[in-house]
Amino acid sequence: MPVLSPIQYRLSLLKETLFGDREVPYEVLVCYQDKLPSANIQVSWKREGDYIVGTISIDDEVYVTQARSAQEFVEMVNDTIYAAYEVPQKYIRHLGGNYRLMPSKEEFEKLNNLAAQESTFNFEKSKALA
Repeated sequence: MPVLSPIQYRLSLLKETLFGDREVPYEVLVCYQDKLPSANIQVSWKREGDYIVGTISIDDEVYVTQARSAQEFVEMVNDTIYAAYEVPQKYIRHLGGNYRLMPSKEEFEKLNNLAAQESTFNFEKSKALA
């Protein structure tokens, strides 16, 4: 392994930050994608002050997350699933287009409606991104 000067090292970090890790083996991505759940994901949520607090049920496991907006809540649910299934951060951005769970349009509108105080729905794999 070549020795890098401090400037070369910082440039390599900047390059990785800007362009990401280009050497992600396809087989590893497939393994992580297969590890993620594909069905039986139920989300129950309710409003508590300025927050949407949700309970995510996957098979026999239960996880809790919260967010301030509907969009942030959807992102947090997806992040919680990635964390629960121990998908490393560097693979998440590569899986993002192939594995993203979204509520139906009606359920997303409920999340955005401040008058709606709670609901339960099943998350579905996004057909637009799959």
